[in-house]
Amino acid sequence: MESKGIIRRVDELGRIVLPREMRKMLNIRVGSKLEIGIVDGCKFLLSKYSDMQSLKEYSDAVASAISVSIEHDVLISDMESILSANKKKYINKNLSEEVQELIYKKEIIVKKLADGSEMLDFFHEQNNDYCCQLIVPIVKDGDAIGSIIILACENKCFDDSSVKVCKAFSKYLSDQIL
Repeated sequence: MESKGIIRRVDELGRIVLPREMRKMLNIRVGSKLEIGIVDGCKFLLSKYSDMQSLKEYSDAVASAISVSIEHDVLISDMESILSANKKKYINKNLSEEVQELIYKKEIIVKKLADGSEMLDFFHEQNNDYCCQLIVPIVKDGDAIGSIIILACENKCFDDSSVKVCKAFSKYLSDQIL
């Protein structure tokens, strides 16, 4: 029988170390959640876990409600990809590493081309025709678990009330997680 992976010892507390290369490849950071299961009665299965996945119905409704209110593109993400949006073209798109890092820092990001801000590349695409961008992290128990993103490509940009709406819905989504 040939080996199919890296061999690691279990310590006295039952812990193993996930190799750095694997953590980097799968974007597993300090604080990331992993789901542990047993397959075929003898194999462990580790899967990345997203609290936001359990809120799909809520996030769909929130994206729709914010979109109607502020009339811009609204996206709701976990830490890696778009889960809900007012336009289907965004669903399941992976976020760029730069945007993931900004969400991880748990700071509200406002970018306006008119203010001289450099626009973020959200999806590794060269076509970035947005003139205003907003990221409001969704935080649960001190950890970023996702974000609400507003993208505007019109002359009319969002204002402070849009930021407040997103902060309120961010708190609402966070409160839905048990």
